Amino acid sequence: MNDYLDLDILWKVLVTGLAGGAGLVAVYALGLAGLSAAAGRRPGGHRLPGLLLAGTCFLIVAAGVGMGLYLMLSR
Repeated sequence: MNDYLDLDILWKVLVTGLAGGAGLVAVYALGLAGLSAAAGRRPGGHRLPGLLLAGTCFLIVAAGVGMGLYLMLSR
């Protein structure tokens, strides 16, 4: 657009920052909710769905952190 501000790069940085920042925190919170649901189950209830949700969310967060570290340190 002009010599000082590249809007194409700016929106890409904004979306990446939101996904990597707030997005990973939201997925981590969802994983904690899954653990809470598995721990506070009623008698005769199932723990497996909560544990699967928690494990999946924590795996996504770990992959996001690992990818972020890899991208920062590879340059």
